Amino acid sequence: MTKTLILSHPDASTHAAEPARVSSHEQGRRPIRSFVLREGRLTAGQERAFRELWPRFGIDWQPGEVLDPQALFATARRITLEIGFGDGDSLAAMAAAAPERDFIGLEVHRPGVGHLLLALEQQGLTNVRVLRADAAALLETGLPSASLDRVQLFFPDPWPKKRHHKRRIVQPGFVAAVARVLRPGGTFHLATDWTPYADWMLAMLDGAPELFENSAGPGRFSARPAQRPITKFERRGQRLGHQVHDLIYRRR
Repeated sequence: MTKTLILSHPDASTHAAEPARVSSHEQGRRPIRSFVLREGRLTAGQERAFRELWPRFGIDWQPGEVLDPQALFATARRITLEIGFGDGDSLAAMAAAAPERDFIGLEVHRPGVGHLLLALEQQGLTNVRVLRADAAALLETGLPSASLDRVQLFFPDPWPKKRHHKRRIVQPGFVAAVARVLRPGGTFHLATDWTPYADWMLAMLDGAPELFENSAGPGRFSARPAQRPITKFERRGQRLGHQVHDLIYRRR
């Protein structure tokens, strides 16, 4: 039995950032996680953020509950979900640049969550809510169908070794789960600096033409849109010679 959660508050592998740290529920007996939870120490400021700011910005969601995204904001605006926001700097920048939109950021690592909470306070942002949860569980059963306008997945762990490909978050079941929560015409935007993973993503999304349409055309990557900030992690990848690929799909 599920219950609806209305509002919970009053108002690296070797890949450096490892932002999309979520688990896949596609394997039969036991979920295969695409992240390794390494909890670094919190700074004093991040500890304060959890004490004082989580009640304001945090979402206390548990599997079995159905989250009502619109109830988290006192608006009826379109909502973006970012999966694996890392330290949250790029999410805060996007929210500041688009005050007419609302954002839900999902991240499992506490230091990154604390960092974002402090950024929201410092910048006076009110259009962001923060969630620590398994993205696979949230997408499969924790959100109403067609409840989001946009889903973002930027620089997930590429799990480059072949034996680890089953740990990649972008799998057929994940693609279907994202499609379920997006409204018709909504956007699924992915980015990676690992070319083999970009090709994998392209194959997975282009392989579901009944769900998604490639905005750049079949088999093609998109140019980076202006609303996606360039992060310090992305700059690091570029210094290492990595080519960044954006993939932008429209929900049919």
